[in-house]
Amino acid sequence: MDMGFVDDVIMTKPETSKIDVSSFIIDLSEQVPDPQPIVRIWGNLIASRGNISTVVGLAKSRKTFLTAAVASGFLSSSDFLGFDTPATGKVVYVDTEQSRAHVHKVARRILRSIGLPTNRNHDQLVVVALRELTPDQRKDATGEILRRYKPDLLILDGVADLCNDPNDLHESEALTCELMRWSSEYDNHILCVLHSNPGGDKARGHLGSALLRKSETVMLVKADGDTSVVSPQYCRNEPFMEFAFRINADVLPELCSIPAPQPKENVFADVMEVGRVYAHSELVSLLVKQANVKEGSAKMKISRAVRAGIIVKNQVGGYYLLGSQIEVSQSELHDEPF
Repeated sequence: MDMGFVDDVIMTKPETSKIDVSSFIIDLSEQVPDPQPIVRIWGNLIASRGNISTVVGLAKSRKTFLTAAVASGFLSSSDFLGFDTPATGKVVYVDTEQSRAHVHKVARRILRSIGLPTNRNHDQLVVVALRELTPDQRKDATGEILRRYKPDLLILDGVADLCNDPNDLHESEALTCELMRWSSEYDNHILCVLHSNPGGDKARGHLGSALLRKSETVMLVKADGDTSVVSPQYCRNEPFMEFAFRINADVLPELCSIPAPQPKENVFADVMEVGRVYAHSELVSLLVKQANVKEGSAKMKISRAVRAGIIVKNQVGGYYLLGSQIEVSQSELHDEPF
């Protein structure tokens, strides 16, 4: 081996960083004001300058109605649906999913909500439809929109459409960093709208995980029939109270009561006979066949039902419906429960 080459490698100085870290050092002698509020709900701060937030919900949970209400509250001289602002400025609403005709309806709905004319443009509201563009083009277009209009509140309805793969870790982190950079550079707030995983409340993909970590507020929207319930999934500030809204005859959101929780379906009452005791394997087979669930899911349902008091497990491992009040001997069972 060429020892001269080895010496050169050892003696070579590492490349100097191109980032000037001095601007990132916290100076405790500096008087830094609190972030300026951009959006509040009933007085609770949910969005401030220099931050990002996220609205999460399944498809058809009325996320767009909620974010349009946020825009209306920002533009209103009072409030709308509980949303208001102590600031003044401009809203840019970017839609990445809907056709231009549907985006027109969203824009008019924002204005109708607060009594502004819907047949002309307004200096404080810019609405953009980016459905036809590629993800990279949408991201570039959003950057240009920020440079041109400098909004105080940017709403990205379909933020996942600004990246090619929201399940790609590196691309998701890069987009999240870009959103945070934009919010700092333009001293605004960026509200992102993202789908949740089917059957769950968690925001979809690596992008969802990254946004949840960096968001000032995460609002979860869940549909309950004709009503949508909004709850604070995460708040850096004081959490707001859960509330609900519905769509009225004028196709505008209005506050309403939170629906009472519905009792969960008792599948055991449908498949088990009153007064009969079932062995564990027998009950599992019954659930697999009649409730159309897999074996592992059936066993889990049985365990949960016992803990919830829906069914009873007696001393010898038999299962029966609550209220049957029966006891059996071990000889009446064909197998052990597990």
